[in-house]
Amino acid sequence: MKTPAISDVVDVFLALPQEEQEEIFQIGAAFRLVDLRKQLALAEENIGRFEARYGMTLDELENKGLPEDANYEMHEDYVEWHYWVSVRDKTRQMLNILEKFSRIPGAGV
Repeated sequence: MKTPAISDVVDVFLALPQEEQEEIFQIGAAFRLVDLRKQLALAEENIGRFEARYGMTLDELENKGLPEDANYEMHEDYVEWHYWVSVRDKTRQMLNILEKFSRIPGAGV
C-alpha cells in the first residue's frame, strides 16, 4: 500500500469542514502535548543530574571553562549536557507554540 504524500494529507485535511479541522488539531495537540511534557521532564531531570554532579549550571561552566584537568568523563558529560539543554529549549519552544493555539489546559511552560 502506497503511503500518501504530505500534499495529499494536506489536501484531505483542507477539504474537511473547519469544525473537523479544529477538532483534529485539538486532539492531535493534546496527544503531542503529553509527549512533549514527558520529554521536557526527562530533559530537566538529566540537566538537574549534571548540575548536581558539577555544582553549577551549564552556563556557569561555560563561563568558567572546563578545567584543564577535565577527564574523559567530564568531556562526555559536557557533550551530553549540551544535548539535554538543547532538547529542553526546543521542547519548551514547541510546548509554548502548541499551548498557545490549543484549548488544552496547562499553558505557560
